[in-house]
Amino acid sequence: MTKYTWLLFFCFSFLSCGQPLHIEYVLEHAGENRMELESFLSYYSKDKQKKQAAEFLLSGMANKHYYVGSLLDKYDEVFQLCDSLNKRGIIEGDPPMLSQIWDSLEYHCGKLAESNMERKLDSRILSANFLIDNVEQAFQAWESAPSYVSKELDDFYEFVLPYKANNEIPEIYREKYFKEFAHLRDTVKSGVKGLLLGFNKEFFYNRSYRNSNTLWNYPITFPVSKMEMIHRGACRHTVALYTWVMRACGLPVAIDFVKSWGNRSQGHEWNVLMLDSGRIFPFDAFGIDRLEFAYKPAKIFRKMYSLNNITEEIPSLKDVPGWLLSPDELDVTTQYGDTYDISVKCTHPWSGDYSKKHGIICVFDNKEWKPVYWGKIKNNKITFLRMMGDVCYMAAYYDRGRIIPATSPFILQKNGSVKYLSIDKLHSEDMVLKRKYPRFKRMEMFAMAIRRGVVEGANDKYFNGKSLLFDIMKEPVDVVDSSVNVSQKFRYVRVRPALYRTGGLAEVQFFGKKHLNDPEQQLSGQIFGLPSISSDITHPYTHAMDNDYETYFDKPKNEEGYIGLDLGTPHYITRVRYCPRSDSNFIVEGHKYELCYWTDEGWISVGKKVATDLTITFDTVPQNTFYILHNLTRGKEERIFTYENGEQIWW
Repeated sequence: MTKYTWLLFFCFSFLSCGQPLHIEYVLEHAGENRMELESFLSYYSKDKQKKQAAEFLLSGMANKHYYVGSLLDKYDEVFQLCDSLNKRGIIEGDPPMLSQIWDSLEYHCGKLAESNMERKLDSRILSANFLIDNVEQAFQAWESAPSYVSKELDDFYEFVLPYKANNEIPEIYREKYFKEFAHLRDTVKSGVKGLLLGFNKEFFYNRSYRNSNTLWNYPITFPVSKMEMIHRGACRHTVALYTWVMRACGLPVAIDFVKSWGNRSQGHEWNVLMLDSGRIFPFDAFGIDRLEFAYKPAKIFRKMYSLNNITEEIPSLKDVPGWLLSPDELDVTTQYGDTYDISVKCTHPWSGDYSKKHGIICVFDNKEWKPVYWGKIKNNKITFLRMMGDVCYMAAYYDRGRIIPATSPFILQKNGSVKYLSIDKLHSEDMVLKRKYPRFKRMEMFAMAIRRGVVEGANDKYFNGKSLLFDIMKEPVDVVDSSVNVSQKFRYVRVRPALYRTGGLAEVQFFGKKHLNDPEQQLSGQIFGLPSISSDITHPYTHAMDNDYETYFDKPKNEEGYIGLDLGTPHYITRVRYCPRSDSNFIVEGHKYELCYWTDEGWISVGKKVATDLTITFDTVPQNTFYILHNLTRGKEERIFTYENGEQIWW
């Protein structure tokens, strides 16, 4: 059976026997390892509390698995590389060497995906000794946990007792981590805030663990031993690290997640500390504050050990994709804000050869509609429960992997009302577009790195007698043109970040003229800069003049650094164009773009154009619908938007 048909078969077996804790099912599928599991159960036959804990572990083990395979083994090269980088003191989350080796592995070996791996059941490998040690260590740590965390037995079962965080290969770690990190728990005097400060100092600063965008493509959780080797990971990997460590210290910690954001691509995972009186404290791994969403969630789920998401009316796999039906995922959206139950009319009736009992609700994810939840169909309406507002959705039918619209896209507004857009083809407008993807707050953080830098000119290569062309006083937004009002000629020009900042300069271009009456032109010459280029410099100064907005120049804080140009002979400097490190989703001169708008028939193209400036204009575009701008030259991130009062409003 495939992963999801197996899960549904398992759910139906539970319902048919009426026992949610179906230990016999686990024992039957343990194969030759059944005796080990039975030995584990019998060990606690005279200890009522620990017997219940053992039964809890076994009953939830029915779908617990890990992955192996030759393709997975080939990607071990990633861990070996990162281990080598760590030993050389290169602790950046996404050094160029990591993305290079990842691209090479994908090209030569194939994409790493769960469908390309072999799935193995935990129940067939776990020994009685492993499970007994896990139970003993969990109880010991929990009994000494601080008073501000939950002491509810259910929270202990779900968020302290489990021997693994997700789908990693089970490994022994509890005793070791308790000895190493319990002091972070026991010496805290300021509650959760002090606790997170202690863990942040230990893992981010002392042990140099880092977040990595590249490793988002590693679709499963690292085992403990490999996380200790790599010291990097996407959110799914770093939250697993915190889960192992905190649970080993007796702290009840869950993993909550968004499958797909409501206003950007991909999703996210984070940790949740269970506090007394039923309170929760969500936080990012390595974070020190309560989680504040940078993006809009549509649905939020919690990873549970027990198989609790089992209802009497399980949708058919004909109606709902299996990954929306995992029995160990709990809908916790209501714990994070206002939610709404909505019923939407199926304006596009189902025309298949069988009746539909369930539909799905989708958000837009870069290039396609992505299911985030399911609902019942009744009287030509689909009802979806507990949906977040201020998000654009589309109700749809699911049919053998295809997403078929049941409605037009609609906006579930902040107050819970549903707003449909009715395209107006009789009236059109010219649209001036600045981006193909929203500029999120993290771009402001990147831009901060160049703030208070200076642009200087000189006629001495050591910049003796230098002149200030201008200060970078504010965080630049995307590409900035700064005019220069200096009458002196210069042979050497440079951008010098502030000493106490890193720079983060993606591109810089100098414009000028040799003689006052000459037309302005982009100036060229010999590139120079600091720090000196070496194999350990991951973002050299040359990255600021390589005509690639996706690379950038960085320097260490409190060290001198700059990027300069030797023009050969003195020139008047008239303008400097520069761009901080960014997502490069702004309009790029020379790139080809296509604008499309949404109709009942799907996306319709307005036309294609090559950008000649920092904005691009499309003429006579139909009004009052959703739009998407494609960069046909380069890039993957795209987002639907409406156009209101001359501005792009992103959804």
